[in-house]
Amino acid sequence: MASTQARMTARARARAAQQKALADRKRRDEANMGSLTAFFTAAEQIDAATLAMARALDDIRAREGTLGAAASLAGITTGKARKLLAVLAAADTESTEDATTSKAATIDSVTEVEPTTSRG
Repeated sequence: MASTQARMTARARARAAQQKALADRKRRDEANMGSLTAFFTAAEQIDAATLAMARALDDIRAREGTLGAAASLAGITTGKARKLLAVLAAADTESTEDATTSKAATIDSVTEVEPTTSRG
């Protein structure tokens, strides 16, 4: 009977340890979700700020005539200026692709119309 009692006590301890481990994991997961939310929110803000910097630098370059002059005014290296303008070019490409996709969907949804001929 002693061995039966010992097995029951061991099982109870194992269940308690497993429940504690699960509770600890749940607490860590909840804390991690909060941290990940903060992380991705900050990343989105950084992306938006970088795009705003790139647009401002492009405006300066258009007024000053050269990227070197724009970089000098902004107090950054020409290499950093090129990287910012690459971000701007990528953003413009994405917006163009989005517009093209949207336009294609609109064209596909239009019913076919008989072509008109000009008489003149």
